Amino acid sequence: MKRPLSGFIYCALPILLGAPIGNAAASSGAVAVVSVNNHGQMAKETTVLAVAEDLEANGYALEMPPGAPMGAAYVALRDLSGNARILARVELPTHPEGKVEIHTTQQVDGVSRMRALKKITLPGNGAIEMRPGATHLMVHGVKLKAGESLPLRLVFADGSAREMQLPVYGRERQKETTDHDHGHHHHG
Repeated sequence: MKRPLSGFIYCALPILLGAPIGNAAASSGAVAVVSVNNHGQMAKETTVLAVAEDLEANGYALEMPPGAPMGAAYVALRDLSGNARILARVELPTHPEGKVEIHTTQQVDGVSRMRALKKITLPGNGAIEMRPGATHLMVHGVKLKAGESLPLRLVFADGSAREMQLPVYGRERQKETTDHDHGHHHHG
């Protein structure tokens, strides 16, 4: 006599994004993970992102001053694939209540003004480097303390992602990196 299956059965289904089988969109690397209970009913579906390969990534975050509502992080990316990719968003995988915004700094009438960016294009075989006074990440909802690390997930428009652990440096490093920037920063 066969026993009924107990628990859940897991299977992976490619997300076809509305494209016919064999289309390039079907090879995006995103996978839907579906759990099916022992009665054949779909119980849960989540999307798992493919790993962004052929990509060098490093960076750091700076400790937040006392009372600061947000912190800053800086990432350097180098594409090794020869194909341009678009950084669509940055997530905090261990802090779902937090958020990360991509910002750039522009000089307007001698004053540095920050503005949010929706995406950043990384050229094929090219690089981007975030730094103080230029493009950077604003981290909300996470207290950044020197000696700790900040887990990030970089999510690209093609559905791939790259997880990183950024070291958090103390404020003495922050002073070193911002001494060259003599403008005043304003959000807006």
